[in-house]
Amino acid sequence: MIVISTVMLNNIIYASNMASESSNDINHFEISNIAQITQDASNAAYYNATTGNQFENDVYFNYLETYSQEISTLYAHRGFSLSLGNGTLNDAYFTKNGLITGRSNWTIIDNIDQTNKFTIEMEDTSKLSNSSDPFEIHAINQSGVPIWKMKLYDDGSNINVSVDDQTYPIGASNNSINLSIIYNDPVFHFATSTTGETYRIDYFNSSNAMGLYSITGTLADGRDFTRERYKVINTTISIASSKNSINVSLPITVP
Repeated sequence: MIVISTVMLNNIIYASNMASESSNDINHFEISNIAQITQDASNAAYYNATTGNQFENDVYFNYLETYSQEISTLYAHRGFSLSLGNGTLNDAYFTKNGLITGRSNWTIIDNIDQTNKFTIEMEDTSKLSNSSDPFEIHAINQSGVPIWKMKLYDDGSNINVSVDDQTYPIGASNNSINLSIIYNDPVFHFATSTTGETYRIDYFNSSNAMGLYSITGTLADGRDFTRERYKVINTTISIASSKNSINVSLPITVP
């Protein structure tokens, strides 16, 4: 409850200000606020439900149920009827919003000084395309020049990784894979290719891949960063006032 209240209070001042500016009725600011608060709550629920490498599904959904009750009460005091409906946690695509229809070419993190961890896990590799349309990962420097590229594809027999025009079979078709790009630097050359550069990491054709990624490191300004994706959940937001009502369905990535 303390954690849930903290997540909500961190956002409520902004939400209240937006509502005041928009005559206390439903508009896109309300939905944007709720979506952001719900994303934060989903992330908090994920970390609350994760111990080591173990994820407790029931703990996650119990957290969200409590959050849903709390935010519904909060908006009721403002004269709004609000309900949140959560679906099931599904494997996420590597697209920006985690859905197959999401943006396929996008930047994961910019202004990187050093990457300490970069892992990719795929339980379902059936989404991988062939070599003509591979899932690609690029490290691109501040001049816009790719300094490292990886292609991941299925040739019908094997799942292949291609780096610096060298191809490495890493498993049979439709088998799960687990890549540690930093750990395998003697093969993948990521760390050696990016040393001394400030760069970003981009995904291309990411609707052709489904799974988990985790990237940690240090930005050029000295701050540590973490970017990771575990699952995606479809959340339905229904909010109504005396004047109108809005129903939207939003993909929430976890974490």
